Amino acid sequence: VGVATKAKSQAERKPAHLVFLVDVSGSMGWPIKIGLAKQSLRILTENLGPQDSVSLVTYAGSTRVVLEPTGMEDRDKIFTAIDQLSAGGSTAMASGLDLAYEQAMKGVMPGANARVIVLSDGDANVGPQGHEAHLRIIAERAKKGVTLSTIGFGMGNYKDDQMEQLANKGNGNNYYIDSVSAARKVFETQLGAT
Repeated sequence: VGVATKAKSQAERKPAHLVFLVDVSGSMGWPIKIGLAKQSLRILTENLGPQDSVSLVTYAGSTRVVLEPTGMEDRDKIFTAIDQLSAGGSTAMASGLDLAYEQAMKGVMPGANARVIVLSDGDANVGPQGHEAHLRIIAERAKKGVTLSTIGFGMGNYKDDQMEQLANKGNGNNYYIDSVSAARKVFETQLGAT
């Protein structure tokens, strides 16, 4: 059974300070994964308003901030950062989470939503922390005002149970995207609810 509140229109929605945390490990290196993730992020960015901002963090064998918090007046800069994403390497999700939360904490303020959006196939295989440690980190940050949502891609090795647990601990949503039409549904048609 699913229960949801009434979706808000774009005009009613609070400003959103989003951190896209993108898995660019080797397991994401297929068009149905990294390619679709990039298309999804473009659709979401196209539908954000002037009060919103985006930053972009990637993780694989190492992590990095690809884009510091950027407002929609620089939408082309955001698109360029998204378009340059490519996959390769191992999967160090823990350090990616730390860096993403560091960016997200900059957006914690009354009357705004600060959220980390993880885009991954859910395969986290490198790092000192295991899945339980990830869940603890996410729950602690949710208490401080940063929610976390997960967007899953790919088939075969996709870890749907892990992705759902991350979103639950982060007081966010969990979606699986297998096509551009699914991305449009989540990030365009249902953006107010998402």
